[in-house]
Amino acid sequence: MTKLTEKQRRFVEAYLGKACGNATEAARIAGYSGDDDTLSSTGYENLRKPQIQEAIDERTDEDPLVADRIDRQRFWTGVMYDPNATMSDRLKASTLLAKSQGDFVDRTITEHKGEVTYKLDVPWEKGDDAESL
Repeated sequence: MTKLTEKQRRFVEAYLGKACGNATEAARIAGYSGDDDTLSSTGYENLRKPQIQEAIDERTDEDPLVADRIDRQRFWTGVMYDPNATMSDRLKASTLLAKSQGDFVDRTITEHKGEVTYKLDVPWEKGDDAESL
């Protein structure tokens, strides 16, 4: 059994449950604080932590009724190509499949007004002068 903090355990529970695989929503449900961008980053970072990924893998291995990413993608692909499905269902499946594969990129534009100071750390050898760099 993987050792997790209480908040990480709640994240895993939410990710596999109510949040339906949405890391941002799982972070919100688990009690992490912040706006959507912060929660998105928190969810992404949590999914990259080996102990959290291991806990998710353990839970999905324990419960064969829990669909993993490949199962969901196969399902959405089946709905997308099903001629008997409604067009709205086929389009929704196509959208979910594209989102699960990272085809849509959310862009954030950040504007800053004011002064920006850069600090450049350059290794400096004794005897170097500015022209030699």
